Amino acid sequence: MSLPELEILCWKCWGSGIIQMEDHGQMMECPDCNGLGWIPTEDGKRILAFVQKHLGIGIEEEDEESP
Repeated sequence: MSLPELEILCWKCWGSGIIQMEDHGQMMECPDCNGLGWIPTEDGKRILAFVQKHLGIGIEEEDEESP
């Protein structure tokens, strides 16, 4: 697989990860891509979930949220 199959450029920030606020005076992290500049495709999301599951990434965060 190649990168275009795993992620696409964020159209809102054009890959910078930063957008201007409505008043055009301040910059903020792009809400669509969470400041990364790229959005994972469905294949990318599946690979990310697989890696997180088998490396234990994010599991501790989920456990802390459970009552």
